[in-house]
Amino acid sequence: MGFEEYIAAREFLGTIGQPVITYILIISLFQGIFSILYSIKKNSKYYDYLMKCLYISTGLYLTGFLMLAWFHTQIYNNVLIEYPSEMGRMIPVESSRFAIPLWIESEKLYFWAMCASIFALTVTKRKDIMSFLGVILSIFSVVVYFFSNPFKDPLPIVNGEITRWYALLLSSDMRIFEIAGTLYGRVNYYYNSTYMWTHPPMLFIAYASLIITFAACVYMLFRKDRFYDEIAYRYAKIGYILLTTGMLIGYPWAIEAWKDSAWWWDPKISGSIMMWVLYSAYLHSRIYVSKGKMWKTTAYLGIICFASLIFTYLLTYIVPGIHSVVQP
Repeated sequence: MGFEEYIAAREFLGTIGQPVITYILIISLFQGIFSILYSIKKNSKYYDYLMKCLYISTGLYLTGFLMLAWFHTQIYNNVLIEYPSEMGRMIPVESSRFAIPLWIESEKLYFWAMCASIFALTVTKRKDIMSFLGVILSIFSVVVYFFSNPFKDPLPIVNGEITRWYALLLSSDMRIFEIAGTLYGRVNYYYNSTYMWTHPPMLFIAYASLIITFAACVYMLFRKDRFYDEIAYRYAKIGYILLTTGMLIGYPWAIEAWKDSAWWWDPKISGSIMMWVLYSAYLHSRIYVSKGKMWKTTAYLGIICFASLIFTYLLTYIVPGIHSVVQP
């Protein structure tokens, strides 16, 4: 077992995974079309087609997720980083393996979309909200396919680190000491960290739940029906609990990983705190939802909260910071 087996697994994932995500795209496009047709014509036939598409696309998302899990297992089994013995004073272990979570790099948007599809299956009795969610999920799948396809170039950053390591092993390049130190930090404080296995998935599951809150708030404005507020609140509670827990878990991780760095002012962290404050305000505003037109304010606040959620997610890609993929 070794580098060749890892490369073979990576190529195999691309071969079997690409058709799956292509089918997800096609089915999701039909799902979006049937959602629009049902919204316009209110014909149950279109809703039945919409539901069939949703079940198929969710099943395909889960199938792809199992493929990704298999690939991560192959990385763990085949890639072994054995540190130079000369670094024994600096690195307290002789070797490391990559236990990589399934929500990093291009996989995180895929994970979020999969969770959103699963949550959508819990509101199938509300045809109006479901048809709106069908459009949102269709757009989500298009974004995943074209901008965050985990099968097109599986884990490019991890692949670069592994490939560079094995290339240096075959040479007498002294940079292997520098790379070994960097890899030790990446493996132990990032990939294999307990925080990495708990903090991000809680946030993405929270985001998936809050999509339904957003859809219900939109319908509450259009239909002026208190029933939609109850749906929005039900999923906001789930999202808020996971969001709060996930953020609290991230705090000790930040202290451990970034120590004296100015991480507190990181744009992503600041954006997340503002988002949390907005959702706190949304939940508190519901105390007065039955008074006058307060329901309208609550609905607008729920929509603003979701806009802040999208903005917070995009901060990783548009503003430099510790969490960001862009750097100044």
